[in-house]
Amino acid sequence: MERVIDDVIGKNPHSKDLITAFKPLFLVRERLIDELKLKPADRSRIDAERLRQGIPCIEQTPFFSKDDPWEQIGCAVASAIGEGFPALAEDAAKLGKEIEAGALRLFDAFEGYPASVAAAADRWAADADIKPQAIGLMLSAVTRIILQVRSNGIGDHIENMGWDRGTCPICGAHPTISVIREKITQRWLHCSRCGHEWRFTRMLCPGCGKESPSGIDYFYVDDRKQETAFTCDACKRYLITLNHISDLGDTDRDVTAMGLIHLDLIMQEKGFTPMMRCEWNTF
Repeated sequence: MERVIDDVIGKNPHSKDLITAFKPLFLVRERLIDELKLKPADRSRIDAERLRQGIPCIEQTPFFSKDDPWEQIGCAVASAIGEGFPALAEDAAKLGKEIEAGALRLFDAFEGYPASVAAAADRWAADADIKPQAIGLMLSAVTRIILQVRSNGIGDHIENMGWDRGTCPICGAHPTISVIREKITQRWLHCSRCGHEWRFTRMLCPGCGKESPSGIDYFYVDDRKQETAFTCDACKRYLITLNHISDLGDTDRDVTAMGLIHLDLIMQEKGFTPMMRCEWNTF
């Protein structure tokens, strides 16, 4: 991950400050995803017919458990936020102390996911006097860690079950970046909420389902034609897209997307909104 981050910064020096701020979070996320031994989600409860109807896995089987190591994850994430975002360091320290003392129970935010997340965040911000930005960053990072670990193997399990939506079959979120591979001319959508990637036709907008070619376009800067923004005039949304990528070795889609933040700025100035709003593409 260190090398991936350095490579992206080297290619996109304008994104250095942004990526450097998120670097501790990315490193903690990868470490915990590698270390945590969570019981996988129950695949037997995932029904192919319900998937074909557009009901994602998270609505068919539980992904959050009261027995998950919430304190370990929460304290590690809070520490990373304090390291990467000095303006939130005091709030991150409060979060860590509240979690460690048991005054703030992270599972409360996920017991009725997703509706329970916003309610818990508002309550913690008021009761503990913690900035909402710090709480939002923490909850987003914790969500990604739990979902990615718990969904391990489910992608292969559901691959041939007929999911044909522009939203993630695991968690139901829209993609933050897509990849069109060089040798297999298919579009793969990446979900930053859970880390899953799934195939989706190049002929449709993932946001509204509009079919190309009318009203659908790709924008790029100068001669960097591999790095584009897919746009749809029907829903006025865009999706950062990597075209004809042959080297899919050591990379991280979120870091890559963050390196292309200049495309986000350009497209939002043109009146488009992100396909999926996240921590780094909302201005």
